[in-house]
Amino acid sequence: MSDTPIDDALLLVEQNFYFLHAGEFFALWSRREDLVDRVPSRLVKVFEGGVPYVFDGGLIETVLHHEYATPDGEGSLFEYFVEFNAFRGVAMGMLEALREDSPFRAFLIGRLGEARYENFVDIVAFVRNVLSHNTHAEIRLNLKDYEGRRKRIVRMGRLTEVVFVFHYREDLPEIAAPVEAYGVDLRVDFGTLTPEMPFLEILSMSDLMLLTELCFNLVMAYRRTESLQAD
Repeated sequence: MSDTPIDDALLLVEQNFYFLHAGEFFALWSRREDLVDRVPSRLVKVFEGGVPYVFDGGLIETVLHHEYATPDGEGSLFEYFVEFNAFRGVAMGMLEALREDSPFRAFLIGRLGEARYENFVDIVAFVRNVLSHNTHAEIRLNLKDYEGRRKRIVRMGRLTEVVFVFHYREDLPEIAAPVEAYGVDLRVDFGTLTPEMPFLEILSMSDLMLLTELCFNLVMAYRRTESLQAD
């Protein structure tokens, strides 16, 4: 159990990122090996008070059939739910952690600077809003995904084209970068967003993965800083 709501929010970021990786492994495994024969006809889970719930083996088989038939390199339904649930969970946790003044918020502002911090929050909030409100298989925007954030940007006198660039070697050297230029380069023009616009034409899957990873790494760097200060 975490000590504060901020700790809970940071834990949400960490847990979602861990299970994103585990979920990707299970998605890959279900494409490489036919697991249908291992599915019981009835999968029973007992909840509190001894209340049982039966999961339908036939439904599980349907998903596994689809996964096994999906060639490597093509996205599958299992991957879709794993990835987008993790993207949403990480964005939710990050925004909750930054909702109030805290040592974590001060850490991020110190690393990013005020202007870049605001841009980071704008983009994370946009991702959270879209993935929380979405009901389209193609993930198309609706007005509430961005209108409040756009009004806030205009009210602050900032450019509606929000740019966030981050280089690990310069901005977060305590996190080992795989290559010299490794980082994140995200751009969302809130002034040009319209309803029904495809979300993945604004931020690609690789953008979302790198943003999610960055959120996790910022939490890791903060944890390390806090640990060093406590010693």
